[in-house]
Amino acid sequence: MPTKSLNIKKLILSIVMLLVALLWMLPFIQMISQSLKVGGIKNYFYVLTNPTVSYWRVILNTFFVSTISTLIIVIIASLGAYAFSKLELKGKNVIYYALLACLTLPEVAVLSPMFYTIKSLHLLNSYFALIFPIVAFQSPFILMLMRNYFDSIPDSILEASSIEGCSTLKTYFYLILPLGIPAIVNGIVLAFVNSWNEFLLPLIFVQDYKHYTVTLTTQFYMSAQNQTPQMVAELYAALMLMIIPSIILYLFTQKYMQEGLTAGAEKM
Repeated sequence: MPTKSLNIKKLILSIVMLLVALLWMLPFIQMISQSLKVGGIKNYFYVLTNPTVSYWRVILNTFFVSTISTLIIVIIASLGAYAFSKLELKGKNVIYYALLACLTLPEVAVLSPMFYTIKSLHLLNSYFALIFPIVAFQSPFILMLMRNYFDSIPDSILEASSIEGCSTLKTYFYLILPLGIPAIVNGIVLAFVNSWNEFLLPLIFVQDYKHYTVTLTTQFYMSAQNQTPQMVAELYAALMLMIIPSIILYLFTQKYMQEGLTAGAEKM
């Protein structure tokens, strides 16, 4: 009887998951259908060979911004998490919670001063106009994730390294980083995905086509008024091509995202 009950539960769960998968796939099926409705496969070739907004340049732009942003975020967050978690610093908790308070601040709330700062530094229409704000907005969250995990690393290990004569930086490089790999990998994945999907910052700070990112490129295909059926089909083709890298990225990193989100949940 217990075995039969278990099989029924598995069957119900499988049916529910199948329905959820179908609902998730419905928008993609609709997009593919609309992209081929007028013009067929030519719409995809049009997007790939568009002389104004190069698809391949857009992908490289997004990859460059996401990679550099992620690198800076992870370095800052890992160093900060180590300091807040393991070092004896006066007022560190006040500083830490002040940084976490920044998570409640939406990008829209500081757009005006941020735009003025970027413009004053002559960084508009540049990669740095995207990298600096992305780092500022994402670092507190990644810092929180890493500190939660570093808290689970026993202090006795660090005390032993101190007795052996390791400096603060040596402890960071030879102990904290190797032991904190799950949290660091998760930080890399989350920072990269969030940077890749950023829309508001490119919309405000980038007007030059050669610096367009993936999320901004779809605006180019939506900018014309009174769109013809052909233009609508090209828009759907662009949407499909722009989300393909995100899907590939997620498929390769979902394991690390799932592991990293539970990092630090159990004490070592």
